Amino acid sequence: MRIILFMISLVLVFGGYAHAATDWNIIVIVPDDHSRRAMGAYGDPQAVTPNFDQLANEGVRFTNAYAAAPVCSPSRAALFSGKYPSQVGVHDFLMLNEKYEDRGMDTSALLWPAVLRENGYVTGLIGKWHLGTAEERHPLNRGFDYFVGYEQDSKAFDPILDVNGKVGEVKGHTSNIFVRYAREFIKANKDRKFSLNISFREPQRPWNAVPQEDLDAVKDIDPVVPEVDGVDTAWLKQMTRDNYAAIHALDRAVGQVIDTLEDLNLLKKTIIIYVGDHGMLIGHHGYFGRGAVGAIAGSEVVGSENIANLYDEAIKIPMIVRWPGVVKNNSVVGMPVSNTDVYPTILSMLGLNAPENYELVGHDLSPLLKGGTQSSRAIFAQYDMENFGIAHLRMVRFENWKMVKRFGLGADAVLVDELYDLDADPGEEYNLIGDPQHQDKRSELEMLLREWMVSINDPAL
Repeated sequence: MRIILFMISLVLVFGGYAHAATDWNIIVIVPDDHSRRAMGAYGDPQAVTPNFDQLANEGVRFTNAYAAAPVCSPSRAALFSGKYPSQVGVHDFLMLNEKYEDRGMDTSALLWPAVLRENGYVTGLIGKWHLGTAEERHPLNRGFDYFVGYEQDSKAFDPILDVNGKVGEVKGHTSNIFVRYAREFIKANKDRKFSLNISFREPQRPWNAVPQEDLDAVKDIDPVVPEVDGVDTAWLKQMTRDNYAAIHALDRAVGQVIDTLEDLNLLKKTIIIYVGDHGMLIGHHGYFGRGAVGAIAGSEVVGSENIANLYDEAIKIPMIVRWPGVVKNNSVVGMPVSNTDVYPTILSMLGLNAPENYELVGHDLSPLLKGGTQSSRAIFAQYDMENFGIAHLRMVRFENWKMVKRFGLGADAVLVDELYDLDADPGEEYNLIGDPQHQDKRSELEMLLREWMVSINDPAL
């Protein structure tokens, strides 16, 4: 009798949230170009993000999460495959032209949605795919039971979408359209275990192509922007305000998905992961763009995507995990992590084993989510620009130090590589690569970087 009473008390303590690991539903939400800084929960009081802030308040917020690459396709390849982009054949963002007809993520990559489907989950993807147009790379052939979305770019209003293999125009704004399909998927599968990826278009440009309610929500904001010589401050403020409008549309849509889960009594048994694909520079360091940027002259962006970078503004991402009854509300993890960690973490949260003979490069973050600790580790990223310029960049972050190296150049490393002490210089304004006082740290990071590159057979070597 005492044992029975004890078990009942556990259920009461956890408010009925206790589930067998395999009972959880999971929703992974990925935005397009959402910079980590642009969210109230991440310290931006001007961003109008009440739903994101509530999500963070009810979950765990990672403050040093990195994408494996600073542009769409390679970052998303890492998220889905659990490998670094070069390991699955994706280097720069894929484009819709003849050069890319037969290119995309390697079909040998075993995606985690496919693993979940093999374990009884119904799997869906709504929104951006951007990992290859060939039939064998179509989401319905890569582990998804349900797909509504597009490949690379989409209009914000009245987009052309693939709806489970049927392509045509869908009326409305993408933020509302994807929520509508998400609701349909959730309602149709409310009595089954489901895994749903929602890859919203927002806040991809043009940022002011959003419903009026989103423009109205930010119209009175006077944005704080970087002060950069030669940049038109008024223009930069308008661009930043428009960016806030697109982020508001994204926040609004995410809130509607959460409301749907609440209405169907599914919120308490659904894990929600919000993870960015990369960041966005809006005047930071004088640049505009993601990993591929252009320089700003007045109110013009010169050479829109000709310059490659791995500044934190481009490579750091928002990452929030809501796991009801398991994680402590409003928790913060400062340890550096990677979006390659999402794959093994999802499997662990759901009580599933990693695929045999498929080596995952990421780490299981579930101990951190539960309030535990892990040893510091090096975090890596790569970017092989090939669309509008040629560059081969590699990054290592270890503890408070970060190094970026460029390969395939004739210039002396001191002229092109970067070394930052992120504790003393979080804005990466002071490159210490040639500083005599920090050559031991430089050598240490170069060794870590080379060991990693050898371990993944990095083509930059």
